[in-house]
Amino acid sequence: MTLALRDKEFTDSEAVTLSICSITFNHSLFIEECLEGFLDQICDFRVEIVIHDDASTDDTASILRKYAKLYPTIFRLILQTENQFSKGVNPYYAYVMPAARGDYIAFCDGDDFWSDPEKLARQVAILEAEPDIALTYGRVRAITETGVISQYRAGAEHDLTPSDLKNAPSINTLTACFRNVFRDGSPSLFVSTSTIGDLTVWGILGYHGGGRFLPDMPPANYRIHANGLLSMQSRERKLLLTAITHFHMAAFHDENSDRAAFRASIKSMLRFYNELGVLPLAEAKLTDMPFKTVMKNWRRAIKRYLKNR
Repeated sequence: MTLALRDKEFTDSEAVTLSICSITFNHSLFIEECLEGFLDQICDFRVEIVIHDDASTDDTASILRKYAKLYPTIFRLILQTENQFSKGVNPYYAYVMPAARGDYIAFCDGDDFWSDPEKLARQVAILEAEPDIALTYGRVRAITETGVISQYRAGAEHDLTPSDLKNAPSINTLTACFRNVFRDGSPSLFVSTSTIGDLTVWGILGYHGGGRFLPDMPPANYRIHANGLLSMQSRERKLLLTAITHFHMAAFHDENSDRAAFRASIKSMLRFYNELGVLPLAEAKLTDMPFKTVMKNWRRAIKRYLKNR
């Protein structure tokens, strides 16, 4: 009988098949439900849980230490004494993914949780059977303090081609399980400094395959609360952050000499920026300009935007 992760112990000689990667900050109200969802996973391969706590000021780090003591062959903690996100550091790129030893990575931040114990097993099975698939993902249900939001939709609910992924689409991050293509070195500075890191992960994965939507996988649980990094941001803030992310992806594609992906990312950047409704940028010429010229125009646009806020 296949055991749940909580009932397993691993030896150092066993290869890690999957790394659950998580970041936390002041998630003491939610973190135990998140960790229990990890430990409920039923799988016949080795799993590690790599968690980065960004100098929480509540009891989050203490709770993590408690779990790491109970499951020392499963948990790997990265506990900061100074908040890194406030310094412009993306914890996933800087700390968590470089530490991940698995062939595959699954994301779930400390305020979200899984309730399907077969989630990882079904996703790894697809990734191992289909080498042209780089990413698997599913639906979420959104939870607020007052209950579940019915008919909530945020990420893609269809299969995605490699070209689709290169354009950094919205995907329900806490459902994602993907090939660990980050073990061979640090990612480009263009993506590791992006404002919305998960979008750039999908963009990079587009160079390694397509995306598979799993309609039959039970939804994961996405929590919307006042301390959420993105969920409670204003519409204007979300648009600007997303526009900047697509600009970073355009730079990455230019670095990789993928002109088609570059043009697509520039178009996406313009779409989100122009939704702000101030001093719009014209698409016609930007998509055919050299990247350095695009960068100059983008910097001027951002300066004008900030000046006219």
